[in-house]
Amino acid sequence: MTAPDPEAALRQRLDAALAAEDASVLTTPDALAAATETARTVLTGLSAPTGPAEHLPWAADSDTLTARSATALHLLGLFHWFRYLGRAGDEDHRVDRVAASWCFAALGDRAGAEIPAAALPDVASVRASRKPPPALEADVVTALRSHLYVLVTELRAHHDRQLLEGFLRTSCTLADHPVTRQGPDQDDVMRDLGSAVLLAAELNLDGRRDLGVEIFREVLLRPDSNPLLRARYRLVLAQALPARAVRVGDSALACAAVEEAELADAFLRTAGDPWLRYLAATTLGAALLRKYERFDVRSDITAAVEAFKRAVDIAAGTPYRATALSNYSDAKRLVDPSSDSELSEAVAAAREAVRIIPSESPARRRCLAVLTNALRMRYDAFRRLHDLDDAIEHGLECVEDSRPETPDGVVFRVDLANSLQYKAEIAEDPRPFRREAAVLLEEAVSSPAGRLQVRLTAARAWGRLAAEVEDWPTSEAAYRKALQIRGAMSQTHLEPTDREHLLTLFEDLVTDAAAAALEAGRPDAAVERLEEGRGVLLSQMADDWDLEALDRAHPRLAADLRAEDRRRHEAGLPGWRGDSAGGGEDAECSAVLAGIRRLPGFESFRLPLPTDTSVGADPDPTVLINVSGHRSDALVIRAGDGEGHVEVVPLPGVTPEEVDEQVALWWDPDEADRTARLREVQTWLWRHIVEPVLSHLGLGHSPARPTASWPRLHRCPTGRLTLLPLHAALDPVTETCAIDRVISSYIPSLRMLRQARRRAAESARAGGESITVVAMENTAGQRRLKATGRAAVGIAASYGVQPLVDETAVSDRVAVELGRNAWAVITAHTDVAGDNPSDSGLLRHDAPLSVAEIRARRFGSGRTGCLLLTCFGGFAGHRFVNEVAHLGTAFQVAGFPHVLSSLMPARDHIAADIARRLFTPSPAGARRHLEQIDPALALHDAVRGIRNLVPREPQLWATYVHFGPTRPAAPRVPDP
Repeated sequence: MTAPDPEAALRQRLDAALAAEDASVLTTPDALAAATETARTVLTGLSAPTGPAEHLPWAADSDTLTARSATALHLLGLFHWFRYLGRAGDEDHRVDRVAASWCFAALGDRAGAEIPAAALPDVASVRASRKPPPALEADVVTALRSHLYVLVTELRAHHDRQLLEGFLRTSCTLADHPVTRQGPDQDDVMRDLGSAVLLAAELNLDGRRDLGVEIFREVLLRPDSNPLLRARYRLVLAQALPARAVRVGDSALACAAVEEAELADAFLRTAGDPWLRYLAATTLGAALLRKYERFDVRSDITAAVEAFKRAVDIAAGTPYRATALSNYSDAKRLVDPSSDSELSEAVAAAREAVRIIPSESPARRRCLAVLTNALRMRYDAFRRLHDLDDAIEHGLECVEDSRPETPDGVVFRVDLANSLQYKAEIAEDPRPFRREAAVLLEEAVSSPAGRLQVRLTAARAWGRLAAEVEDWPTSEAAYRKALQIRGAMSQTHLEPTDREHLLTLFEDLVTDAAAAALEAGRPDAAVERLEEGRGVLLSQMADDWDLEALDRAHPRLAADLRAEDRRRHEAGLPGWRGDSAGGGEDAECSAVLAGIRRLPGFESFRLPLPTDTSVGADPDPTVLINVSGHRSDALVIRAGDGEGHVEVVPLPGVTPEEVDEQVALWWDPDEADRTARLREVQTWLWRHIVEPVLSHLGLGHSPARPTASWPRLHRCPTGRLTLLPLHAALDPVTETCAIDRVISSYIPSLRMLRQARRRAAESARAGGESITVVAMENTAGQRRLKATGRAAVGIAASYGVQPLVDETAVSDRVAVELGRNAWAVITAHTDVAGDNPSDSGLLRHDAPLSVAEIRARRFGSGRTGCLLLTCFGGFAGHRFVNEVAHLGTAFQVAGFPHVLSSLMPARDHIAADIARRLFTPSPAGARRHLEQIDPALALHDAVRGIRNLVPREPQLWATYVHFGPTRPAAPRVPDP
């Protein structure tokens, strides 16, 4: 079978459109793909000129363009002309008119009689615009570039993979064609090529696979290609990759850009052309600077400064010296922000760049912006007022010469707002400066042209600025916008570590947003802000639980939803949840969701939990504790009359700074005065947080009845308060702890509580007396876990199961057993990755079982509880406190509704005692029936038992916590 003829296919579409007088058949992705194949046919018949560049009409015997290529170019012109005529109501239709004009102009006199008469004035106009007229071949290059511009517009609308691949291959082929390489448009085509790679990355039509980079490397970085050209193409790639990394937050791209730039620079450093040497050094410096901004590695900024300094030296006496100096200044100011000499050198370079750059240069505003940042940074370090005044003056010039609808305009407004806020701090009347800063920040937040991270910074600053003047409705709105932008940044196609990095930007954002809602008199909204901004990664995982339930009940709808998820993911669109946080839904996905939400039991599918249903019929209250610089409160949610009521308990003695101080005391490893130090923390927790909440709940005294009938509550601390054991708070008067008054369970979010409760109910219906026991008593390079290993083996023996011990505890076997049984007991060492909690994990015999791997598991219904006899099972590091991304929540996401774990280091013999008290509490070692275990109560009694033995050593018992619902689910009784 012969391959289809692209020109014939395109001609058929044109004939069909003309016959039907309907241009819509020319607007489909298939039609555009056929036109792009035709564009490549033009290139195959185009030869490089052999003589002087003379612009003459195409002659019939010209061998520069073959007859087939001329026919293809004529067809391409007709295609765009009829698209233009048939899309008069489309605001983008003029790009087709331009493309048609250039295609016809490049034909010269070959087919003049066949050019539509209405197009002839346009053809004459574009011919006249080329002065002095270039070689004939350059017009063909311009025509094909015009066609590619049309594709850019269409790709943003259609997100079609076949069309994208055709666009990329044509862009690469055009860049690598001898006519382009020898023509005057080479630099322009190179820039187009970089934009094409960036567009492909933004569209993300193949998930994590980068189609643009793949095709770029396949076509242009062949081993047999010209080394100089290969180095230039690497520069294009190195310039495009950081741009995508900045926009979508994929750190791997920043590293790849540095690799490509280093290879190009190594080859071009000795090139004869100074422009190429300058371009290589500048590209390398920019790639290193972007990498430094992501990873904060000092060697990267040092290398970036060296590369930019080299570019400055190369640019001496050239028109691009100003840009070189500006780039150098932008990196130099970051080397040591506390050094007067370093900052002064950066300011001097930036001033020189502004002095020598022509006033009419488009790059002048960027040079001014760099000077503004260097001056403001020096003011921040040394408080020289003239630096701040100069920064404001230059910032005003940048803003006045730009529009907020442009990316640079957004950055300039944020920069000036920052300078004005500094001025407000020292002004006798700060109000005018704050008002002007607020206007600028609102413009930046509202502009879709701005990068998400820049708009996030602006929204947070706007919220804080409004809070300073106690304009709480505005502050609340600004903070919510910031949370929405941050949520849109946490794309699910990113690697977990990149998502975690994005979600730790401004850790206090969510608590400040909740506090602003409280100040505005909207406690329900405060709860919603905490749900919206905390545990985002867990919520993304929890969406899968909803989907699994839908799959079981309505498999066809679940398949439709998965198709919509895939479509949005492949199109690079934010995840959609049914609210405005992700930027809204399109009509197609709204229809799918609407159909699902009409089903019984799925009314709130993928919706944020409103507070009137967040606790359902739960008899136990839920306490969210919000700590903010604006105010701190406990938000108590209790079910009543079938609705959830939010009660606000002010906590005036709690501030972020005070919490930080208590965390430092609690986590201080120094053995000296530890007892007194820990008692101080316990007492502080009691006086400022726990006692006010218990008094509000009417739980001021220890119950005089068996613990099985004690009151219970869910605790949901926020921020760094998650690093402290609230259940260990100590009443200094009675010498009793919170654990003596109430049974506590911890939850990462209300959404996760709902999901865990549903999982527990499913497990109760399924029943199950099975248990998995993993005992890593001996781990290479770690101390022996003798006591917990023996306790785990003893538990296995009491239930008649074979434990997975040391060498038998391999990855696949552990995963199978965890998915088979209702309960799990795991004793193992942990590896805590403080900077990337998804990489933390349990150390097994063959490989670690990471948090990311556990979260990705789907053990299915039938799981009940998991006891982690480990250190730090409930700890995600000190940076990721609001994401609660630790082993405990990972096992919850994977299917275990109840997880019993530790916040801090656990003593081997204490952990073993806890395990025995949970599963074999009688002196004779008789086992508990697994179905009868009440996880929260069992751990509470076990911990109290240990506490009674060592009351003055809370580090030994306070570390153990229960994650999950306060009560076990009772099996549902069938209706009669």
